[in-house]
Order: sequence, then structure tokens, then C-alpha cells
Amino acid sequence: MQEIVFYCKNCKKSLHMSYFLTGEDDAPVLPSVAIKCTCCKRVLQLKKYTEKKLLEHAVHDRFYI
Repeated sequence: MQEIVFYCKNCKKSLHMSYFLTGEDDAPVLPSVAIKCTCCKRVLQLKKYTEKKLLEHAVHDRFYI
């Protein structure tokens, strides 16, 4: 099972959140969850994100939002 860890795109710090892939490419990923960066105070939501999109844009199991 593969794990994707979320990082802030602006400050490059960890958001202390991860997602374990289920194997379904069209499955929505955290559709109604707000994620807050503790460093730069950005609030992020993953709208219309799927597992396929996470895998395409992940860099060494890190996803920068």
C-alpha cells in the first residue's frame, strides 16, 4: 500500500497529513476536508482531486498543494 504525504507549495513544510491509496483511480480524495498550513496559515481544500491526479503530480511520494 502506497502513502502520499501532503506538503505546502509555498513554504515546503509538511501539512502533517497523509493519504493511503486504495487502488481506484477515479476515487475522490478528501473531498470536503479543509487543511491548514501551520507555517504560512493557508487553508486548502482538495476539490475534484482523484487518486490518479495525486499519483501523476506526486514527487517521491510527496504531493505539494
